[in-house]
Amino acid sequence: MRARQSWLDREAALRRRIERAKRWFDNPDVDIDTRRWLLIAGVVGLFAAYLRQPILALIALGIALVALLTRIWWDNCFRGLTYERHTSQDRAFYGDTVQIDLIATNAKPLPLTRLEISDQVSANVEVVNRQLDRVYQSNTQNLRTVYSLGMYERVQYTYRVPCKIRGWHRFGPATAAASDPLGLTARRAELGGSVRFLVYPRMIPISELIVAPRQPFGDFKPRQSVVEDPMRMSGVREYVPGDSPKRIHWRATARTGTMQTRVYEPSASPVAAIFLDTITFSYLWEGQNSALLELAVTTAASLSNQLLQGRHQVGLYANAPIPGRSRTVRVPPGRRPGHLMRILEDLATLVPAFGDRIERMVVEELPRLPWGATVVIVTCRVTERLQRSLVRMARTSGTQRFTIVAIGAQPTLLSDLSRRIPVHHLSDEESWDTIEQITMTRQA
Repeated sequence: MRARQSWLDREAALRRRIERAKRWFDNPDVDIDTRRWLLIAGVVGLFAAYLRQPILALIALGIALVALLTRIWWDNCFRGLTYERHTSQDRAFYGDTVQIDLIATNAKPLPLTRLEISDQVSANVEVVNRQLDRVYQSNTQNLRTVYSLGMYERVQYTYRVPCKIRGWHRFGPATAAASDPLGLTARRAELGGSVRFLVYPRMIPISELIVAPRQPFGDFKPRQSVVEDPMRMSGVREYVPGDSPKRIHWRATARTGTMQTRVYEPSASPVAAIFLDTITFSYLWEGQNSALLELAVTTAASLSNQLLQGRHQVGLYANAPIPGRSRTVRVPPGRRPGHLMRILEDLATLVPAFGDRIERMVVEELPRLPWGATVVIVTCRVTERLQRSLVRMARTSGTQRFTIVAIGAQPTLLSDLSRRIPVHHLSDEESWDTIEQITMTRQA
């Protein structure tokens, strides 16, 4: 009984080996027909035996060895192969050059005489002294690198990427294609992983200060500070009709029996809120003017930098989405260390989209802004609707000041807006990537 069971086990093991060998020969992914090559070698061997020709026998043996070794190479060519990417920095300013290292390692005794790795890179990537292949279907590019790796060898290529366009610059994933030493077969594989670095938008000097100074009344000190710091309370006073309910000090009211209002210290720095309108045309079917948009982004970045250097608290708002994060850009006013980097990062990652009108965003955010804040609207379209909306807000708010930066064509202004809100015009005669200084003209 035991002998019969042992014989059945050996028979089952033999069947498994036969099935494994059959799958090995009939693998549809292999582009070389090993079975056919071995059949040819067998036919040549039979002729050699029939004709008693040792040369033909050697040829048959060579054909069989080439077929088997090629198939073994195909099975093992990507084993022990690793591919790495390293960038010299993950954040860069416009005009910098980032270095990227592409490293392939062959950790096995089987050499790879030709290995071509094609990295998929984003459309905004440019490599010094290299031509990238454009892939129009996916709006990407391919960076092809050819390696020749010996046994246990590591090869590194270094490329330099100039930072000329804002946004994320991505490398990866990649496709690897290896050819055997005789060029009879090739194998492809997907190499996952990716690296990226962010390029901040361009910043250039602004010739004039378009935001009103901190003391708009000159040497005269007003009875109430133009800009107050809600985090620094100096005391309380009796409630006066018209005071905001947010200022009521309820504990002091309960203690004294009369309504008490908080009194805040003057703010250490004035506040400016920049609203960037990323819509460059009035209708969706007209698309986007990329040159105007980039000039507007450059202006917003430069203005943020100028105001923060002047000790302003700066906020940024834009009616454009950040992919994978938010539908709009909303950075509250501040000037802590790293605040400029946060503003630049949001400006670098926003993408053009036909979102809400900028005047609607101003209406939503105006109640959240500190008392006395200056609202700066950077737009390529000074429409009549925008002008009427700003005039209405200027009449009703009483505490915020408004400034318009019009980019592109010279706007046609309503008489009521000209009297209440300053408008500065920036021409688009110079491109955003060649202009050296932002010079605006005040519209009457």
